[in-house]
Amino acid sequence: MTALKSIFAFAALSCAITPAMADDSLARLQKAGKVVICSSNDLPYSYRNPKTGAIEGTDIDMVRVIFEPLDIKDIELYEVPISGIISALNTQRCDMISDNIAITVKRSAQIAFSAPMYKAGQALVVPKGNPAGISSEKDFPGHTVGSYLGTIQLDWLNALAAKDPTITVKPYKNIPEILAELRAGRLDAAAFDDMVAADALKTDPSLPIEILPYKMPIGDYAVGAGFRKEDVALRQAFDEQNRQIQLTGKLRGTLENWGLTPVERYFPFPNCCL
Repeated sequence: MTALKSIFAFAALSCAITPAMADDSLARLQKAGKVVICSSNDLPYSYRNPKTGAIEGTDIDMVRVIFEPLDIKDIELYEVPISGIISALNTQRCDMISDNIAITVKRSAQIAFSAPMYKAGQALVVPKGNPAGISSEKDFPGHTVGSYLGTIQLDWLNALAAKDPTITVKPYKNIPEILAELRAGRLDAAAFDDMVAADALKTDPSLPIEILPYKMPIGDYAVGAGFRKEDVALRQAFDEQNRQIQLTGKLRGTLENWGLTPVERYFPFPNCCL
């Protein structure tokens, strides 16, 4: 069984657990008519449009479609760095996390994940022209690489550096910082989400960066929504609506609206809901 399949099975098992007593997490949001989402204001997943102030993103649109049948139609954003997003959820700053958060065993010890919503991948990004000649992690020794705090990509880079001290790893707060470092030539390569890299180039084609045609060994990952462990009623209702809407094709439509095609690259769960 692959690591990705193991995570799917782990998430499915955790989502099947039924509490001894019902909680009011779903009823509380339905009464308020809104959900507060923790996010690092992360394009293109979950962010506040700087021009309009509207809450937008791939993950936001998915959550909106899932919650509408539950009469939870308003979405508010609680902005927090990705490194503190789980703590923010568990200290009641928000009702859930929806920000391209990978389902991992480590995170599942702290929060409860929904069933997988879609699959995301990795990108290895270098300055235009690739002056350091990076083609894979085998070229990292003697170079400076980076990612942003709280991500599985940074964990991977740190693990590589622990084995080879000639690899310098720099952590960053967000993607704009990474792009600025790549532009300035202070970073030889960066590892982060492929959807973020593609969106950055789509938004600004003049960015002096390149996405390498390389599939990193940490592989693709399953993305889910994160909930407090005690909010079982909310998570189970979310999962049931997610299942129903996947069957209708509405979640596929969301990805298509964002230009994330072919959809099968991000939405490989045709049999998840049968």
